[in-house]
Amino acid sequence: MRIGIIGAGEVGMTLAAKFVDMGHDVLVSNSRGPESISERLAYADSRLSPSSVVKACNCEMVFLAVPWTKIGEALPKGMDWGGRILVDVTNIFLSYEPDFRVDELRDDSGSEIVSRMARSARTVKAFNTLPMNTMFAPRDTGFRRVLFLAGDDPSAVDDVQKLVAELGLHPVPLGSLATAGRLMELNGPLSGLELLTPIR
Repeated sequence: MRIGIIGAGEVGMTLAAKFVDMGHDVLVSNSRGPESISERLAYADSRLSPSSVVKACNCEMVFLAVPWTKIGEALPKGMDWGGRILVDVTNIFLSYEPDFRVDELRDDSGSEIVSRMARSARTVKAFNTLPMNTMFAPRDTGFRRVLFLAGDDPSAVDDVQKLVAELGLHPVPLGSLATAGRLMELNGPLSGLELLTPIR
């Protein structure tokens, strides 16, 4: 599968490396253009391809892995996604340590906002409830780490589930963006919750 990554920070680069190891073609993009990350990608893994954001967004599955405050400029405005899958990996931080601040969205949620910004995409929320170093940390033999998903399109959620399982994680779809997406959001009951389940 051809996978696009928007964002070349820790989250985007970790996922990109994992997907390449699984045999997928991965295009990595950022706001500054492919030239700004080509040397870094070659150093990290020569199989990763630097890309423009628009080209990355035309992949079969696209991962949005930028800071919350950058989503407005990260997603191409007016783009026709044609039903492609957009996986929202963002968390609603306004600032990071030492002064953590979380956006106050009241009756809205981050995943619903992302979905409205890319209306012709099928948005799935995933990979946001645990830090990358926890998500892919060594685990006891015979167990898989749980990864939650939310989305309004069952076929899109199913496709992301398959990718999650390929990574050696145990996917648990929970429902819609409006309900499950909010449970997964920062300060929600599933944010930071690490669960292991036996492999059957």
